[in-house]
Amino acid sequence: MTPQGSSPPAPELDLPPASKTGSKGPIAWYQGANKKVLAGVVIIVITVAALMITSLGDALTYYNTVDELKKDGADAIEDRRRVGGRVLTGTIEKDGQNNLSFAIYHSEPTDTLEVHYRGITPDLFGEEVDVIVEGKLQSDGVFYASNLIAQHPPEFKVAEPGSPHDPVKDRSIRQ
Repeated sequence: MTPQGSSPPAPELDLPPASKTGSKGPIAWYQGANKKVLAGVVIIVITVAALMITSLGDALTYYNTVDELKKDGADAIEDRRRVGGRVLTGTIEKDGQNNLSFAIYHSEPTDTLEVHYRGITPDLFGEEVDVIVEGKLQSDGVFYASNLIAQHPPEFKVAEPGSPHDPVKDRSIRQ
């Protein structure tokens, strides 16, 4: 019987002594497992980060202006780039095989870059529209684009209530 106010003795656990288990104690295997799990998690995180960095390399490329591309001169030839500019009025030519050629400029319509593109033309594409082309500048001074993105204007006009919506003007190029 224990006197009042004192707690009963703690029950003794039947654990083998550390010297018999060959480790530093009965929970040493648990501590070693934590280190292995932590090492595995670190390896996985590093691998995922490396894959993200390498796969996003091209996607993180910003675009140059026509002026910047021309300033790079021979260094820009055969270099994959994105170039932004405005389509010069009267330079758009398209044939029946989706071959499109046009000129873009940045600040002065007299300093242009000739662009050749083969593919589907965006609906917003037309004269005096801002575009971004992705491709390579060749030694003949022509930029051969593999991607063409037409940018919409920054303003948005809401139709007045009760009035019919005006359709977008047809900007398709006809030969």
